[in-house]
Amino acid sequence: MHPVKYFSCKYAFILLIFLASSGCLSGQRPPVTISPQLDKRVRAVTPLPMSVGLYIAPHLRNYVQEAPIKQYEAGAQLYTFPDFVFPFGEPLAAKIEEMSNMLFTRVTVLDHLQNTANTPNGALDGILTVDLKSSDIELYIEQSVWRAIGRHNLSITASFFDLKQNKIWESDIAVEGKGLDFITSRVEQEWWATTGPRFGPAVEDSIQQITYELAKKITTAKEMTDYIATLKQ
Repeated sequence: MHPVKYFSCKYAFILLIFLASSGCLSGQRPPVTISPQLDKRVRAVTPLPMSVGLYIAPHLRNYVQEAPIKQYEAGAQLYTFPDFVFPFGEPLAAKIEEMSNMLFTRVTVLDHLQNTANTPNGALDGILTVDLKSSDIELYIEQSVWRAIGRHNLSITASFFDLKQNKIWESDIAVEGKGLDFITSRVEQEWWATTGPRFGPAVEDSIQQITYELAKKITTAKEMTDYIATLKQ
């Protein structure tokens, strides 16, 4: 076989395998990879002298969201992509746990809210609960400039209770994560049109923002400082 033809056939075969494995031919798409980083400012926060039980609601921890791509430019070629799947509940919960371990002297992750006065790690001073309030993911393609825009409006509800289930503090926290994906070459354009843009950074940005905002809210809330003062009495 001629070397050029052999290379072309081999390349086409590899591409076909990739498209099939990635779900582009079957109409299914693998979940978007989400690997957020904790905001560096969290590491500079002075830990609160408390032993806390952390309860993250299963609704948040297991949350998966699907979002379609929107294309609004008149006369532009429409690309048909399967909906993007964002399993961001697990990485969000992991970052809340990581942030909490930096924020408090000791943290015990709770599976439920019953019988929390004593844990294997000793007595608790209070319980922090976090649940998902809302999530809206918007994905856009601006084909004229080969740019993809992702936005993630994310909000959570955080509450702090004493061991008798009296609510000490509660706050809703909302952020908007953003991400951009550009094309700079013809090869990138072909792959982008086939496999879809990178929208994961928009969700990663929202997770990074909301964990920092949660840490800031907890450490600056007057109700929290007053409660810590009562523990010292």
